[in-house]
Amino acid sequence: MAKYQSAETILKELGEHAMEAAKAALADGAAVVADEARRRCPVYDGRDRRVIKGALKKSIHTVKRKGGKEYRIVADAQAQDGLFYGTIVEFSPKAGRPFLYPALDAKRKTVQDIIVERVREAVRKK
Repeated sequence: MAKYQSAETILKELGEHAMEAAKAALADGAAVVADEARRRCPVYDGRDRRVIKGALKKSIHTVKRKGGKEYRIVADAQAQDGLFYGTIVEFSPKAGRPFLYPALDAKRKTVQDIIVERVREAVRKK
């Protein structure tokens, strides 16, 4: 029976070049997902003056975590009264306009392909 190994353990065994290549590829992959989220993000067209048209789309960005081993895609627009409403748009049954998770689902294979190719290149150069 094969023993489970984390991707991080495997990359460490392949060498530092592979780990750095994976981190750079993950950053590029996160940018691909963020671009797709911006494309899918709804633009508010209502009359509530607290919400600035297009602010949610403009607020989408990546956040590097754990030294580049993780990335978050964040939509942290605030209404003029201080309410962060990206989560409401993504998850509320009333708003019902998810854009972050669908973007990730749409680009999952692309991100995987980017990471695999970059790690392969790094291992070949080793």
